[in-house]
Amino acid sequence: MKKYILLLSYTLLSSAVIAQSKGLPELIQGILQHSPALKGQRNLIKMGLVKTQIQESYGKPVIGAEIGVTRIDPVAKASFNFGGANSTLQFQPNMNYNSQFVANHVLYDWGRNAMAIEKTRLETQLSQAQIEQQEFQLGFQIANLYQQIVFNKKAIQVQKSQLKRLESNFQIIIKQLALGEAIEYDKISQLVKIANQESKILESENQVARMLDYLSTLLGGNAESYLVENPQIWQAQTAKPIESFTNPEITQIKAQEEIVNKSIELAKSENTPTLAGLATLGLKNGYVPRINGETPAFADDFKVNSVLGLKLSIPIYSGKRGSYQTELATIQKERVAFQLEDAREKLGTEWRQAQLNHQNYVKKAATQKEVVAQAQYALDLANTRFKQGLIRRIELDQAESILEESQLMQAQFDYQVNLQQLELYRIQGIKIW
Repeated sequence: MKKYILLLSYTLLSSAVIAQSKGLPELIQGILQHSPALKGQRNLIKMGLVKTQIQESYGKPVIGAEIGVTRIDPVAKASFNFGGANSTLQFQPNMNYNSQFVANHVLYDWGRNAMAIEKTRLETQLSQAQIEQQEFQLGFQIANLYQQIVFNKKAIQVQKSQLKRLESNFQIIIKQLALGEAIEYDKISQLVKIANQESKILESENQVARMLDYLSTLLGGNAESYLVENPQIWQAQTAKPIESFTNPEITQIKAQEEIVNKSIELAKSENTPTLAGLATLGLKNGYVPRINGETPAFADDFKVNSVLGLKLSIPIYSGKRGSYQTELATIQKERVAFQLEDAREKLGTEWRQAQLNHQNYVKKAATQKEVVAQAQYALDLANTRFKQGLIRRIELDQAESILEESQLMQAQFDYQVNLQQLELYRIQGIKIW
């Protein structure tokens, strides 16, 4: 029995831990894993690996088999008199049979194929960097949407709290109306305010539902289960040099730069020679001449033959193609360098602006908390006076509106603080999942 209780407790505890572990990081991970578009892009990595294997195969021997039959008519013949009789000597048969294994292998190409292999690997790394950039952008888009949902839910809480106050005040008006201390207009105007507040809540809930449906579509499941009442608060980011940023945009441009550098090396090696080996081993006929058209025995006519050789191919002139390719790759390198400089400048500007915005909203959020406390105190006083008949209905409405606006403004500032903090993480290239 004790074992059963312990097992049940462990199961419940594990379930609680799993349930508590859900949040924004897990939501982003789930969406990135489910995304069909990203799955399709990840196939580029597999394609790149296969391309590398194909390029590596150029450094291996090529072995093939050849079987051929050739009919030649006429063939050269020589006639002579031997022993008083005329004889004919045929040096090549009419039917020629040949079968052989052929092997070709590049023995040395001055590192050209090795550079080509390295280039395909760099291209695969570029594909990986591009996919990571797409994942990075999607992750922060989800994070921004998540924060917007959290903000709207807080706004709904404020609106519902205001609705309860309106309904409570409506009951007071009903009592005052019975005592002759209020008029029918007060009752109708309060009903209109309640209806308007309910419409606000309904519209906000519809917005949340639409955003959750979008996230659930991306996730392939229920995204609402990943929402937490108090989302994670990230640490403030201090000033850092742009060179230390690991933003995927910078990583991608650097990957392009490495490919261009390798392309320049390949273009310069365009005119290097190639040393190749050739070997054949096979069986063919025609080694024994035909005398008077007689066909010799198979063992005499068919012989094993072999060929071994070396071939050095030296390019002499190709229309300056190598020079043009080198020039083109050099221009491309300059273009990539400008792209890298431009990206760093933009990230630097975005970083400074995000820091200023973050500091600004942090101060506003702190001040707004005091404003909300003051507005709540003012509403409490107004409620007391209204129940005592010391103030008019319009004054109570003003106090309620001020508190609602203050609470919504506080939620807005908290939302902006989180957005700017996310922006600082995005600019640096720091993942939050």
